Amino acid sequence: MERFNENGSLSACRAAALSTTMLTRRKSSIDGTKSERSRRRGESIGGAFTDMINLEPTAIINKSTELLHERFLRDMVRAACLLSMISLCLHTPDTIKMWPPLNYIILVNDILVTLIFIGEAAVTINQNGLFDNQNSYLRDRWYQFEFFLLINHILSCVIHIYELCSIWFPSLNFFYYPWFGALRSARSFIFLRFIRSIVRFKLPKKTIKLIMKRSSQQIQNVTIFFMFFVFSYAIMGVQLFGRLNYHCVVNGTDPHNVTIADLAIPDTMCSQKGAGGYECPGNMVCMRLELQPQAEGFYGQFSDFASSLFTVYLAASQEGWVYVLYDCLDSMPSFLAFFYFVTLIFFLAWLVKNVFIAVITETFAEIRVRFAEMWQTRETTSDHAYTQKLEKDENGWKLVEVDKYNRAHSNNSLFLHTIVTSTVFQTIMQLLILANAIFHATFVFYHDESDQIRKVFYYYVEVGFTILFNTEVAIKVYAFGWNAYISRGQHKFDFLLCVGSSLNAIWILYETNFFTYFQVFRIARLIKASPMLEDFVYKIFGPGKKLGGLVIFTAILLLVTSAISLQLFCYVPKLNRFTNFAAAFMTMFQIITQEGWTDVVIEILRACNEQAVPFVAIYFVAYHLLVTLFVLSLFVAVILDNLEMDEELKKVKQLKAREQDTIKTTLPMRLRIFNRFPTAPTMVTMKKVSSEFPLPKIRDSFTRQFADEFVETSDDPMQEIGLKVRSMLSGKGPSKETRITTTIRHVGQLSNKTILTSILTESNRNRALFSESNQHLANFTRSNTSSKHGKSGILSATSRSRTRGLASLKGKNMVEGFKENGDLRPEDTARKVEKHGEIDFKAFQMKRAHAEITRNRIEEEMRENHPMFDRPLFLVGRESSLRRMCQMIAHSRHSYDQNDGQHRKNSNKYKQFHDLLAIITYLDWAMVLVTTLSCCSMLWESPWPLTGENLIFNNFYLQIAEYIFVLVMSFELTVKCIANGLFFTPKALVTDVGDILTIFIYITSLIFVIWMPTHIEINSWAQLLMICRASRPLRVYALIPHIRRVVVELCRGFREILLVTILLVVLMFIFASFGVQLVGGKLAACNDLSITSRENCTGLYDVKLFVTRLEVYGKNEAMHPSIIVPRVWTNPRNFNFDHIGNAMLALFETLSYKGWNVVRDVLYIRHGAWAVIFIHIYVFIGCMIGLTLFVGVVVANYTENRGTALLTVDQRRWHDLKARLKMAQPLHVPPKPPESAKVRCYLYDMTTSRWFKQTFAALVVLNSLTLIIPWNVSEERDRKKSLLTCTLFSALFNILFTLECLLKMIAFTLSGFWQSRRNRIDLIITVLGINWIVFHFLFQLPAYFAGGISEWKRLTYTYGYLVVILRFFTIAGRKSTLKMLMLTVVMSMVRSSFIIAAMFLLVLFYANAGVVLFGMVKYGQAVGKHVNFRNGREALVVLFRSVTGEDWNDIMHDCMRAPPFCNWHPGLSYWQTDCGNYVGAIVYFCSFYLIITYIVLNLLVAIIMENFSLFYSSVEDQLLSYADIRNFQLIWNMVDVEQKRSIPVRRVKFLLRLLRGRLEVPDESDGLLFKHMCHEMERLHNGDDVSFHDVLNVIFLYYFSMLSYRSVDIRKNLQLEELLQREELEYIIEEEVAKHTIRQWLEHCLKNIKAKQNNTLGKMSSIGSTFAFPQQDVLTKGVFLTEASPDEESLQGDKGSGKKKASRGNSITEIVTEAQKKSVKREADKIKERRGTLRQMQMGTYDELEEVEEDEDTDAEVRRSSFEYSGSDVIQMSHEKQLEDVKTWWTLCD
Repeated sequence: MERFNENGSLSACRAAALSTTMLTRRKSSIDGTKSERSRRRGESIGGAFTDMINLEPTAIINKSTELLHERFLRDMVRAACLLSMISLCLHTPDTIKMWPPLNYIILVNDILVTLIFIGEAAVTINQNGLFDNQNSYLRDRWYQFEFFLLINHILSCVIHIYELCSIWFPSLNFFYYPWFGALRSARSFIFLRFIRSIVRFKLPKKTIKLIMKRSSQQIQNVTIFFMFFVFSYAIMGVQLFGRLNYHCVVNGTDPHNVTIADLAIPDTMCSQKGAGGYECPGNMVCMRLELQPQAEGFYGQFSDFASSLFTVYLAASQEGWVYVLYDCLDSMPSFLAFFYFVTLIFFLAWLVKNVFIAVITETFAEIRVRFAEMWQTRETTSDHAYTQKLEKDENGWKLVEVDKYNRAHSNNSLFLHTIVTSTVFQTIMQLLILANAIFHATFVFYHDESDQIRKVFYYYVEVGFTILFNTEVAIKVYAFGWNAYISRGQHKFDFLLCVGSSLNAIWILYETNFFTYFQVFRIARLIKASPMLEDFVYKIFGPGKKLGGLVIFTAILLLVTSAISLQLFCYVPKLNRFTNFAAAFMTMFQIITQEGWTDVVIEILRACNEQAVPFVAIYFVAYHLLVTLFVLSLFVAVILDNLEMDEELKKVKQLKAREQDTIKTTLPMRLRIFNRFPTAPTMVTMKKVSSEFPLPKIRDSFTRQFADEFVETSDDPMQEIGLKVRSMLSGKGPSKETRITTTIRHVGQLSNKTILTSILTESNRNRALFSESNQHLANFTRSNTSSKHGKSGILSATSRSRTRGLASLKGKNMVEGFKENGDLRPEDTARKVEKHGEIDFKAFQMKRAHAEITRNRIEEEMRENHPMFDRPLFLVGRESSLRRMCQMIAHSRHSYDQNDGQHRKNSNKYKQFHDLLAIITYLDWAMVLVTTLSCCSMLWESPWPLTGENLIFNNFYLQIAEYIFVLVMSFELTVKCIANGLFFTPKALVTDVGDILTIFIYITSLIFVIWMPTHIEINSWAQLLMICRASRPLRVYALIPHIRRVVVELCRGFREILLVTILLVVLMFIFASFGVQLVGGKLAACNDLSITSRENCTGLYDVKLFVTRLEVYGKNEAMHPSIIVPRVWTNPRNFNFDHIGNAMLALFETLSYKGWNVVRDVLYIRHGAWAVIFIHIYVFIGCMIGLTLFVGVVVANYTENRGTALLTVDQRRWHDLKARLKMAQPLHVPPKPPESAKVRCYLYDMTTSRWFKQTFAALVVLNSLTLIIPWNVSEERDRKKSLLTCTLFSALFNILFTLECLLKMIAFTLSGFWQSRRNRIDLIITVLGINWIVFHFLFQLPAYFAGGISEWKRLTYTYGYLVVILRFFTIAGRKSTLKMLMLTVVMSMVRSSFIIAAMFLLVLFYANAGVVLFGMVKYGQAVGKHVNFRNGREALVVLFRSVTGEDWNDIMHDCMRAPPFCNWHPGLSYWQTDCGNYVGAIVYFCSFYLIITYIVLNLLVAIIMENFSLFYSSVEDQLLSYADIRNFQLIWNMVDVEQKRSIPVRRVKFLLRLLRGRLEVPDESDGLLFKHMCHEMERLHNGDDVSFHDVLNVIFLYYFSMLSYRSVDIRKNLQLEELLQREELEYIIEEEVAKHTIRQWLEHCLKNIKAKQNNTLGKMSSIGSTFAFPQQDVLTKGVFLTEASPDEESLQGDKGSGKKKASRGNSITEIVTEAQKKSVKREADKIKERRGTLRQMQMGTYDELEEVEEDEDTDAEVRRSSFEYSGSDVIQMSHEKQLEDVKTWWTLCD
């Protein structure tokens, strides 16, 4: 009883506590007190960040401590974390020097914080134990992290006390080194603990581990792939360039002690005479300088592997790489440098690094799916989200505005509410906002006294605008009511702007510009003026949780890394970038933007000592890798995720896109113009031999029904009867149009039947077309079993559907709608109720067919009723011989017959080449060639030299090329115009923008050839004509359809790209307006930095010239070269904020990350930290978020235009599976040797083992490490022993690789070894390596005696390192991960080839235009020896540099040079002056950078992301895993022993029986599915051999389309066209298989009857089926090997003949007769086929087999499993022995 009472009381206590807690929570949620709100707000900070990672310790979740969960203690720990972080950021020598007492404050703070953490640790150990269980203090991961932080705090306090003791008590001789302070850098991670204390996370740990495991594996694989390319280019850089230390110096220079006066101005690298590089002038020599790495600057060095690796990584970031390129151009032949750096940028910067974006995007997409439920449960919809609600009154339901319930029910408020919600009021306010923005944008600073006067005037105008907008807010508050007004987000934003702008209206605050942000952000309200723009903004920034969380994550990362770097480098002398936390933060932020980050790193490395350089370099490279490849990729992932469409919306858009592309019932506008003219059909007069009676005129179209111009062939011989006579059509004379041979159909009984049949058929077809989709009559006529033309797969279904009519659309389901007597069932005539979400595909197909027929009918009517219709130029007749000849010339293209069996086998190897030739006509190919040659000739046009010998009007050869292009293009356009018409014809020459561009290019070229101006001034019409002529490369856009498709896809996404551009323009306008008001007119200063006032900025002063990047003696000292220049008070060179135009130009340059650090430094020097905050905010918002919008929009539009973005999840998986199957290739593993060859078996097992492969993969890496130093003759003088050691090791490795090849040859045999492509490559490289050993080590002595040892060594060294580099690339084939990612890059290159071609053509156009505009611009800060537009070739290099963003803005400013800063006067041609073009440079460079960098290059990201998804799919989310594909490859390798990549059709049945796993044919549907698959295999190539991909595609398609037991619904996976084609094909196969099954059954019955009559049953039973395995045994034990059954054999037909098989009759008599004829032949074929199969499987007993007979009547269940030998030896094989042999066959591929 007591126990009961105790339990009851305990239960009561628990219930009371629970109810109290629930009531408390309910009360707190209802009351919403400030304390509770603040607590929730503290716990929800970084709510989106919790969606990234779980930061809760296990102990707190599983075993909570009441004391630790007290709010006071938790707040105290949080405060301690913040105080610790703040003290760490303040603890620098420079900060303490500014205020010395801060040193003691930091010490006291650190001691208190440490004591708090010690107390917390003691409580935790007391509650959870020290090492007792998984949640103990030293076993839990998070507690271990806290313990690590505690140790760092204690160590920090000890170090600080020791430092103070060394100062207070110098007598103790304590030596304190500044680098001791670097030990406290690990304390920066305390901020992570602060974040963890305020973050709550609810996702299970298992899910987190699964996501992290998968994403980390993918990131690891991609990182390895990236490092593979980096290592490859590092090795090539060492060997190609080596030591780049030859400089032009004066004579007598000491190479070990170089001064600034010894170098050229500017410092230039050089090469010896004849070496291919730059040769020094006569007064200087090319000398090798011996400098330290700190003096050389680390970047741009290839002297060893480490420095080369560092240089390659920095160059891959596209920052500073051009200066290394220029050094290599001066030191080496130019082709080596161009090849190396162009491929490096293309592969590393554009392809491989973008794979990281694909990885992060796919990972983020998976995380989004995992968090979808959690986000949905957290997001609750409030009433404030709606503006209307449903209300029921006595009149019924109606929509009532929500504001109606909240505002006062007075007439005034209702009147004001009507006004403020009216369109007129809103339009007026939008116009006022626009007027306010435009008015402030008109302010211009002239740097005189008028600036202040005009500023006061603008101030009062701003006050007036502020009053107007405040009045608007007041009216809205009164009209809506305060609660209703403030509940909307837009009104909150307006109210905030109202308060801020009101404060800004105070003159004192107006002068400080603190509240100017509120004034300039008022323009953001204009977004509401465009609903499309508003929806786009909401789509991007509406789900602010993900983007906000990412911003918080980036800010935290910056804070932590800045604090770490601050403590690591604040003690480095002569380094000003980490003196305080603000400087450290700006430095780390600059590295994120990548602008000038290489200069920052080089400056830090030079300041550090030599021992710390490798660690410092690794630290900053790792940070750069993290922030650029991961963090910035996260922004792209978030944008793409926000642009993702809903699944249902995808289906709707998919259907809508198909309708827009296919269902067009109207003709183009240019053809509909004929409807405005009266009809005038062509009439003809019939003539008879005896004209006794007058005949009326008849329509020409009617007579052509009886007189066809072309002979039609038909299967019916009666329809081919006719006579070839002359036309009976009368006219004025026998014109050329009527002098053609026609066929007159016979008129009589036969023709009457034929005409009647055709009329009925056409009537039924039209009736079926215009009726409903479920009322079509089925076609019961028998279809042919094989295609007439031999089309394969799904395409054959299309050809058959034409003969079957529209009845085949319904298939067998339509038969169910008939009664036995053929009448339609009344209940089936009603429309069927479709399931929700399904689409009536058949109705859509009929709608498309109806649209096509309607369109053709309208066109035929116009052709009949309008004589001028389809007449080119209204002059050439429709059927004239001239037009026919021109059509033959214009439309001729390459074609090859793939249906012919023998031709198909020979042409499959070159199929892609044939397809490439067939994409355009021969005439277009000729024009592509001529256009290409003409563009090449334009590259040689140049205004340099000044003699004008390279100008076109002075060069005869260039004129010839121009004339040829114009003449050939004239011929092309004339032919096409006569063949297709110019404009008013169905296939006119001018139909779209591309054709208009073609006409424009032709007209400009023709005018230029006729005019050929010799005097071309700047900004003249002649120069404009030259620029238009430069657009000639764009002619290829209109010729090649694939390149045109790229442009069309970009133009289709023009709306989204325009919206992003508008957003960025608005953003630039806001910050430009703020910049004008903040620093406008204040950036001007004296070029002599020692002068601070404008009055003193007069006279001359010395300016030090830039000489070199090397750190040599005398640099920046008195001996440094200088020049005397006048002092000038001016703005910075590249930017200013004097008016809105210059401000927006400066911010546009900053938007590309270029020059923003210069703007930051100038603002910091002249206006302090407030102006620096302005530029940092703009860079973060505009660049890191705005530019990623371009990436996201371009990628989204690309995928949407290609159709992949419109695919649902299931369709996307199916799409990836098809691509995965296409990439799968047969294995090239030779068969295992027989057991009798024990040595070969042992070597086979050894060479195919995993340890053997890994060992030689490691040897490949070790062999590559022998290239860590340059292999050249000059290196022998410095490191002879090291070079000799490397070459000896490389020779040893080559011998080991030779041994590997020999072992494989013995194990695989020579033919088996040669079957593998990788083995062939290894053998070739091994032979080259052996040759190198012989040449390098054995032939040195003869070369020495011949006197050419130096040249011989140079040759052998080059030969040797090329062999090693080739060997290193083979490692990609040894590792599956690298191989798959390499396939991603290769496929991306192939798919992006037309995009790259389009980009190159556009760059070529800009290069030609740049020569005309800036060909003679004089040298400046950026334009120089290597950077100029002197000719097209140099311009291409400059533009390729600009594509990477490398200082393109400096080049633009040099090209903007105008008088009086250049030599110009009226009358000079553009090649006679050194001026540029101010407006032309802005338009030229800004448009180029916007189109190429922001749009075209982002298409590469889209392609890589599309291809990478093929390899990212895991086993759980894909239809089939790689294991299933690998299983099929192994089975294929067993069957295709000859490695021909194709097998006969008869072997497919055997292959299907060997499949296991998910590919295994289930038992319950074995017969039907097996027959269907075999029949489709035969249909592929009309009985010819089938390839690897043929069998693979059919197997997978059948397994996921026809099996009902599979979990995959094929209707969800297939797209519209695929589904229609597949259903049609399935119906045809099902029908034909049913007929075959009936025929086989009859044959079997007749055979049994004949056997009983001949009394041969006993004899046949004794023979039995020798080779068949019992089916029951096989199904249970794993292998099924059987001969072709009679049912299966009948499907084969006449195989391998390549001829069309004659169709069988429908009658039973014909079937029986045919079966009797083939019964004898079938038995012999079976024995022969079975023996061939055994030979291919390499059965050990095959050689002793003889003729074996089989009993056809013996049941399969009683067949004996035995092999009969010749003579009396009979060996009975048990089932165990059979399975053992099959297992041996199975392991052949291992």
